[in-house]
Amino acid sequence: MRARVAVVLAPFFVLGCATAPEQRVPAPSWDIARASTVDTFRVAGQADNWGVRVTDTEMLGLYPDFAISREGNELRGRALGLPVILGFHDGQGAGVYRGMPFSVYAQRTPWGIHVTGNFGGSLSDFQLSRDRLMGRVGVCGWDLRWDGEQYTGSRGCGTLIQPVSVLLPASMVGWSDEEVGAALGLLMNVGYRPAMDRIADNSAEFRNAPVPDPALSYYYELGRASIAATLARSPSVGRPAMLPVGGAVPPPMSTSGTPPARARTAPMTR
Repeated sequence: MRARVAVVLAPFFVLGCATAPEQRVPAPSWDIARASTVDTFRVAGQADNWGVRVTDTEMLGLYPDFAISREGNELRGRALGLPVILGFHDGQGAGVYRGMPFSVYAQRTPWGIHVTGNFGGSLSDFQLSRDRLMGRVGVCGWDLRWDGEQYTGSRGCGTLIQPVSVLLPASMVGWSDEEVGAALGLLMNVGYRPAMDRIADNSAEFRNAPVPDPALSYYYELGRASIAATLARSPSVGRPAMLPVGGAVPPPMSTSGTPPARARTAPMTR
């Protein structure tokens, strides 16, 4: 009888080990925020209960759909089923997401970081510290406080205000400030498609943004080209053209004068 019980329970034991999150105890020290003990970004609330696994090299999730690789100061792949290519350097990030420019700026403050940017056509401005996560991310406003185990509080999207909690993954401790800001910009818009902010180019936030970093010129050019591609719609089919007027944007050049191998690869799909 004992042998039969062991045989029956073995598959369930293996399945539990395969699906359990990777534990990191205690939580790693982080000077700008508080991390959990697992490698999962998690949102829990009345209408939300999901997670995306975040490691040193990737962001993966089935629902919501995330398949992003992280390598060489770049995030590249798919977020919410849409292509994303972002590059980072010295507090800035730039690229393209949802067929629109994506830019992010992270500045250290006495309490943590202040993140601003244009996240795929929607202006965002939020603060992250060891005590709070608050501000606008896309179309939603967040006001969360650390309660000893997680960031908890409320999220308001239009007239809908709901209680919600957030866990930041332990693995994100090793990411740069600008990478953290960009990742939160992607993750905290799940379930609420960002609006195309028509006044983005004319807003005070956009005009007063830091001067674009020349090291990110390729990624800023991707963003500018995405606008041309979005506007260049075919009257016959009513959808954006595949390439902007003037052709594709060439990949960034290495110091040897030849494009790096990674720049020539297509966005990762899984």
